Amino acid sequence: MDDLLATEGRIAQIPLEELVIELKKSVFDMGKAAGGAYIGQGLCSAEMIAALFFRKLRLYPDNPNNAKRDRFLLSTGHYAISIYAAMAHLGILDRDLLKYYSADGTTLEMIGSEVTPGLEIGGGSLGQGLSRGVGHALAGKLRDYSWKTYVYMSDGEMQEGQVWEAAMVASHHELDNLILIIDNNGMQVEGFVDKVTSMAPVLDKWKAFGWNVQEIDGNNLSEVTTALDSVPENNKPTVIISNTIMGNGISFLHGREDAHYVKWSEEDHVKALSELGGK
Repeated sequence: MDDLLATEGRIAQIPLEELVIELKKSVFDMGKAAGGAYIGQGLCSAEMIAALFFRKLRLYPDNPNNAKRDRFLLSTGHYAISIYAAMAHLGILDRDLLKYYSADGTTLEMIGSEVTPGLEIGGGSLGQGLSRGVGHALAGKLRDYSWKTYVYMSDGEMQEGQVWEAAMVASHHELDNLILIIDNNGMQVEGFVDKVTSMAPVLDKWKAFGWNVQEIDGNNLSEVTTALDSVPENNKPTVIISNTIMGNGISFLHGREDAHYVKWSEEDHVKALSELGGK
């Protein structure tokens, strides 16, 4: 059987909790190599990315473009650091490439793009991923394909009008093969989301647009896996509001308004590893 996930292969035998730690360590390593990175995003998304890539998504590491694969679209391109870590652990990427994260000429750009094996789209211009996800999901529906489309997006992207146009179209076409995950960490490049443009009430907005809505603690693996396993097929698209903490697990990143992008020194690296338990 050529697909590794969700129940086949070596990676499925490793507890998700351990894989989350490994992803975070890889994020730290990339930050150290580049001298700075979107560390906070890599940490707050680790549980969701681990659950998706190591358990939920139908992936083919030996053939990433297999037509039967689930589609994972990273709308928020600067979260690519956590995707690179996951793909390296799966063997889609060579782990040695992680040391060249964001280096000149690398395929592992700081803002994810299609030049990287395993990435479906580039997400440099925020707010476009859901529209493209609707296109993938609609194509799958029209052709009666069994694969699903997952879109990963940040809370700040909801300030873009294009997101809500896509939300209407998805509901109109009853795309229950489309799952949107919103990393609701409350931070964007200008500072706190609520100070820039509040999106409250988030759940009510998506319900009004005709979506199934789940709200979870996105840093709780049990809630994450339960949400991914309980997506209904009821002629509605599903959105999972994943409430997370920017820089989750690393105390000196919590609550910092400037934590969107951080410089990463040797001292930061050592301290962060210590807070992970030195594992």
